[in-house]
Amino acid sequence: MRIKAIALTLALSAVLMLGACTISEEQLAEKVKSAIVDDEKANNRQLEVTEFDLGQKQGTQYKSVLKGKLDGQEVIYDMVITDEGNDFDVDWDKRR
Repeated sequence: MRIKAIALTLALSAVLMLGACTISEEQLAEKVKSAIVDDEKANNRQLEVTEFDLGQKQGTQYKSVLKGKLDGQEVIYDMVITDEGNDFDVDWDKRR
């Protein structure tokens, strides 16, 4: 009985630890938006995001589109976001 209790405790701990390493899609979307806005700000440009959605997930990647205004001009970014659990990688290209 004691071995079962220890095994169950270890199993629950592992599940909780794995769950703590992942973030929700909403959190991922906010982090991606912030990263792009911060990158443009570092290049002395102001980006106002008007529309963004992660899009559909394929494996660990999302193919997304972000729309906004960069220094007052309409801009669209095509993005590929790789979800790495508690971290992410974003590749983006400015369409216009």
